[in-house]
Amino acid sequence: MKHNKRFFSIITLMVFFYQINAQISVGIKVGANIADSRVDGLIGNFAPEPTTFPGYTVGLTAELPVKGGLSFSPELNYIQKGFTVSQSFDVDVLGIEMPLGAKARTRINYLELPLLLKYSVGSELAKAYFIAGPNVAYAVNAELRPVASLLIDINLPRVNINLNNDIYQRWEISGVLGAGGEIKAGNGKLFADARYNLGFTNMLDNPLVDLRIKNQGFNVSAGYAHVF
Repeated sequence: MKHNKRFFSIITLMVFFYQINAQISVGIKVGANIADSRVDGLIGNFAPEPTTFPGYTVGLTAELPVKGGLSFSPELNYIQKGFTVSQSFDVDVLGIEMPLGAKARTRINYLELPLLLKYSVGSELAKAYFIAGPNVAYAVNAELRPVASLLIDINLPRVNINLNNDIYQRWEISGVLGAGGEIKAGNGKLFADARYNLGFTNMLDNPLVDLRIKNQGFNVSAGYAHVF
């Protein structure tokens, strides 16, 4: 009798874990990131206003059910962030106004780990979902791309940014908020979402000139997840 109880207990546990594992999904995604930045400090009032920097993101995603439509969805992404600063002016050449300008495109490549809660509504065939949670990122490398403008843009040689300098912070903490949708596809699902990422920590903090910069941005991505 004891052996039978133990046997049925083992079977019950196997079925329980099988049901959990059958709901776990793992997938890949690619997308575009429209990166921007927030500038604080005294010098920020006099510096040119940064504009957006288009980059890309690619990553792995997982989904572990919690209860009902709620699930835990961690990710591991490679993402490009940054910003563009530009300055333009006109020069009189033989009585003709010639537009001149310069741009500086700063690109920072991050590995990031979003730890998201996901709430889904809908049917087995199609669902809408909402995501929110913290994000931890690490800056792998960065570069500055100067661009001179004289009727046309002229790309100048890239300059590597030394992120080990004390004014830079490689680690970043941010918050993520977004929404998306998914449809059943074979043994998995196709999904797409849009999200906003707001940095809480300074990417750059230079106390000598009172300048602080935080990342922010909007990105869209799509992918496929296999359900196990």
